[in-house]
This record gives sequence, C-alpha cells and structure tokens, in this order.
Amino acid sequence: MKISLEKKIIIGFILNLFVVFAIAWVFILRIDKKRDQSLDNSLNWIEISLIILSIILLTIVYFIIRAQLRAKDISQKLLSENKQLLQSIIDNTSSPIFIKKINGEYLLINKEFESLFKISNEEIAGKTDQDFLAPLTANAYRNSDFEVVKALKELKTEETIQQADGEHTYIAVKFPIYDATKRIYAIGGIFTDISERKKLEESSKAADKFFMMSVEMMIISTLQKFIKVNPSVSRILGYSEEELLSKNFLEFTHPDDLEITQKEVAKLKTGASSIKFENRYICKDGSIKWLAWSVFPDVKNELLYAVASDITNKKEIENALSVSNMFFYMSFDMFVVIKDLKFIKVNPAFTRILGYDQNEIINRSILEFLHPDDSKMVTDAIKNLQISDSVISFRVRERIKDGTYKLLDWTMTIDIQTGVLYAVARDVTKLVKNEESLKISNMFFNMAFDILTVAKDGHFIKINEAFTKTLGYNQDEMDKIKFIDLIHPDDKQMATEVLEKHYKGKSIVNFRTRFLCEDGSYKWLDWNSNMDVENGVFYSVGRNVTKLVQLEYEQQTAIDDLYENEEKLRLIVENISEGIIVANADKKIIMANHMANEIFGIEEDDKISPNLSNHFELYFPDAKTIFPSQNLPMERALNGEVTTDIEIILWNPVAQEKKRVLISGRPLVDQNNTVVAAVVTIKDISKYKQMEQELKETESKYRQLIGYRKGGSDTMI
Repeated sequence: MKISLEKKIIIGFILNLFVVFAIAWVFILRIDKKRDQSLDNSLNWIEISLIILSIILLTIVYFIIRAQLRAKDISQKLLSENKQLLQSIIDNTSSPIFIKKINGEYLLINKEFESLFKISNEEIAGKTDQDFLAPLTANAYRNSDFEVVKALKELKTEETIQQADGEHTYIAVKFPIYDATKRIYAIGGIFTDISERKKLEESSKAADKFFMMSVEMMIISTLQKFIKVNPSVSRILGYSEEELLSKNFLEFTHPDDLEITQKEVAKLKTGASSIKFENRYICKDGSIKWLAWSVFPDVKNELLYAVASDITNKKEIENALSVSNMFFYMSFDMFVVIKDLKFIKVNPAFTRILGYDQNEIINRSILEFLHPDDSKMVTDAIKNLQISDSVISFRVRERIKDGTYKLLDWTMTIDIQTGVLYAVARDVTKLVKNEESLKISNMFFNMAFDILTVAKDGHFIKINEAFTKTLGYNQDEMDKIKFIDLIHPDDKQMATEVLEKHYKGKSIVNFRTRFLCEDGSYKWLDWNSNMDVENGVFYSVGRNVTKLVQLEYEQQTAIDDLYENEEKLRLIVENISEGIIVANADKKIIMANHMANEIFGIEEDDKISPNLSNHFELYFPDAKTIFPSQNLPMERALNGEVTTDIEIILWNPVAQEKKRVLISGRPLVDQNNTVVAAVVTIKDISKYKQMEQELKETESKYRQLIGYRKGGSDTMI
C-alpha cells in the first residue's frame, strides 16, 4: 500500500513523540530517590536506545522532506514546461483562445486573441473585459461567462467583431475548467472565425432561392439517381420529390430512349458536358414529355448538375408541321397555296388529277386553268374573301392537261396579313355523274322492310313504305305532324334526351319508344339513329318490335310470379317448426331454414354437410346400435326413394348433447323424372319423448301410491 508524504510525516512525528515521552519517563524514574537502583543500568541502555531511535527518525524525516522539496522543484519545472508547451500550442492555432478566472480576470491568451483584440498576454493578465472592451460588449461577454458558471457545461454563441477588413462572425465556445477537487476555478474560450462559411451559406441560400424559383427543371444527381430537384421537376413530371429521389433516373426514361441516355451518361463520366441533349420522360399520369438537357459533370465528386426544359409543345408543333406536310403530300384532295392569284405551292394530288407537273403550275395564274365562264365567279369570291376574312366554297370547271374539264369543289380561306390563300379542292366529276345512283338508293329506301326516316326541324321529311305500312301515315300527313307528337307521353322524356345527345354529335344505337298509329293504337319501335349536326338532319332506322315487347312482358311477369312464389316458399320454410335442408344432386346444401341451423348449430348454410354423420354420432332409438349413414333419408332421397319419420338419435360429442329426431326425405325430380335435388325434414322430438317418459313415470308413481293406500284401508278394516 502506497503511503502519502503527509501520512509519512505524521507517522514520524507520532513516533518521535513516543520517543520523547519515553525519554521523559526514564528521566522521571532517575530523579525518583525511592527508585530501584538496580534498574539504572537498564534505564541507561533504554535511554541511549531511545536517543538513537529519535536521531534515526529525525534523519528519516529530514530525507523525506528533502525528497519532497526536490519533487516540488521538479513539479514546478514540469509545470513551467507544460505551461510553455500549452502557450506554444495555443499560440500556433488559428483560433483566438483565452483562459480567465471565474471573477473575469484573464489568466492566459494566445497570439490570435492578442491580434484580434490588440492586447498582449502580459498586458491582459489580471484584467477583465471591462478594462479593454466597450461596455456593451464587455457586459455581453460577462453574462455569457455567468451562464457557463451556472450551467457548468459548454456554451456556444455566435458573435460579431469589427475588424480592419470589415465585420467578422465568430462561433465562441466557452467551457468550465475544474481544479483537482472538481471545483470550477476558471473559464476557457475558443473563437472560430466562420465569416467565410456565413458568406457561403448566404450565397447558398440565394442559389437555393433561384434553384427553387426556376421555371426550368434544375437537378443535382449522381450517375444513377437524383439527389436534389427543384419544384419544377415535380410540376412538369407529376412525381413527388420523394418518388424522384428514390429511383434510378433511368426508370423515368422512355424505354426507346434508354440506350441514347446511357451513352450520354457514359460521355458525362469522361468530363464532357452535354448540351441540348433530348430524350423523353414518362410522367406519373402516363403521359410523355420531351426534355432538352444541358448537363455539367463534376467528375471528382461524381455529380451531375443539370438544367432541363420541357420542349413537348415544341416537339408537338414540329410533329404537327411534319404531319401536315405529310398529309399535304399524301392527301387525295388537292391542296394549294396561292398568292397574288398565282400558285406558289401545290401537292401531288393536284398534278395527278389535272395532269400537269410542278413546273407547269407554279407561278402561273389560277385563272388560266379555269373555264372562261367560271373566272368572274372565282374573282368575285376571292374579293369577298379578302374583305370578310372568312371561308368560301364554290364549284368550278378546271381545265386538265388534255384540254378537257373536271368539276372541282373548292374551299378557300385567306391570311389577311400576308394575303396568302389556302385552298382545298376535290374532284367531284364522278360524284356529279353518280347522282343517278342516288335514284337507285331511293328505290332501296322505299323497298326496305325496316322503317327508314329522314327528319329535320321536328318533322319526318322523308319516310319509306314500311313506315306507312306499320303506322298508317303517308308523307303528306307526316309533313303536318311533328314526330314528337306521335311518341307515347311516357317516352317523350327519353326521346328528348336522345335529341339532345344528337345535337352534341353523338350517335344513338338501339333505343325503344312507342309510336301512335293512325288507328289510335301504339306500337313499339326499336330505333338506330344518327344526325348530320351541320345540316340538322336526323337519319333513323326503325323496326316494329311490338310482339317482341309483349313476349318480354309475359316473360318478365312469369319471372316476377316465380320470384313471388319463391319468397312465399322461403317465408313458409323459415317459419315452419321443423328443420328443412335442401341438397342438389352434387350433395351440396343449397338451402337450410332457421330451425335446421339451430339443430346443426351452424349459421352458414354452405357449411352444413348433407351427411349427418359428419356432424353427429347416429344411433337407433335404443341409443346403442349405430345407425348406418347410407340409410339416411338424404342418401335415399337422392337415390329417388321416399322415407317418412325415421327415428334417429343424434349425439353431438363436442356439445355433449343428445337429440331424438324424426327424419323424412323426398326427392325432387325434373320433367325427365331425373332426381335434381332432395328435401329432408328434421323434427326434434326430444322434448316430446322426455315428456312421454316423465308421464309414464308419474303414472307409475301414482299407481303405486293408490295401490298402497288401498292396501292400508283393508288392513285397517
């Protein structure tokens, strides 16, 4: 065990006291005249020994004190060296550092602190903040010192200090310093200059604002995933920020663009920038967006900085122009562009129909190709077009290359600002020649077995013979009658809705109404109709379905009667006192009444088995002999056999319950006398049997009692 220096000195002091007391005791014994003279020799030796021991102890104490003084000198030297080492360390740090007493007096500062506050280590020693700082600043520092002393833990504050090059921001960390007894005796502090970091943070905030406010898609990503996106990305693509950051960006890329996108990423890995790279992204709603990318790679950090523009509308316009040009050159109709009454662009259909090549048409007047009798009409029409800024249509004869003429229907409009005419023409020569075919169509119209009608302004303007044969009206009569007046009052609302749909351009297929016949009766008609919205003309085909409707009505009536009878049967079955179950030919329960559910102890019908042995142990009335399941009424009924009141005991081993029942079975057969189902009734007679047994026991009891009393009377007599 190690003994401290203080304890060693105390022990030596105590031992010396004992030696002194011992010597004093010997001295007292010597001056006692009554002492035993024979002890003097012993006392001499004792006294000499004690003196020697005292000298030894004093020598030991001397060497102990000397060693302590040497140790103290060494400690002082080490302390001085450590202080110099500490001063060297803190002097070579880039942060201002100080140590002060809890009363505010400075003990130590480093060179950065001296430079910051323009005061040396020697000058500041023993001074407080009030001695070299402005009162407001000094009070703030002192208050933060008090906070550290009270909290006894590290305290961080942000402070600004004015310097020659401007205002600097520091993070001041103050912390308590404890002595060997764990008591706070000083406060340490370190100032860290964060001015540059603050500027970077402010710049970053400004950049973030621009990043978040940009209408363009701005993205920072790795080579696989987005790590930061601005709101425009979510707005344009429809995904939430979490969805965008959680997936590989290739998952949003259109499958057809994956290969080119991967090649572009590989190029970015080399440090080459990507300018105006285009690909397609799949939006959350499934739509496709075209994006134009400008990407700058940070190869060192493996980051990509990207700006993307939504060019979908631009692409659609380009595609529309491409499609327009494609249709312009592919169309069977003649498309032309005219300026100053000269052709400046024509499509292949124009040259194909009229026989001229492009060189024979371009920059030639349109009037050169017109029939002389039609030139004035075309000139007047174009003049009106230039005034009214609308669309005109006309039919003229155009001269073809072989000198003959073709009839063309023209539709023309104008760009008022440029004076350019845009026209579409169609060769109607054959159409005009085929007008004769319309007469043939009229013949079929009148010969059709179905009702064919054409209606306009609420009247049938054309009907066929089938209409007259079915309803009795002729065309003259229909010219005077609005067709809505012939519709049954209960069907007018539906007819009005059909008309409204037609006006919206929708075709109506297979709607049914009742029409008033000339004799006052109504007939059911099934209609298919469509409308030429531009001309307000209805085209309809009708068929007399009166007999069909009657058959449908009779069929529905039969179904309703069947449903009603089924409901009555269900009510009867549910309210009968016997359990009833019905099984189909596949031995599946299709119906069970409430009493049957109660007997089986099962609420769901489909969980009841037609074989009672699956639910109970079956016995004959003697309660001993097992009843064979193949003789159950259900099995026999499914085999076409009728059974009546078979008495069986049902033992439920789970519920430990016994029931005595009467079971009857009946087969249900179809028109071919094939068994399709079986009906079984189960009557619980347990209570009746119990009452019967109790009645017998009561009767027997009373018989015995009556017999006993009679015997007693005889004896008494």
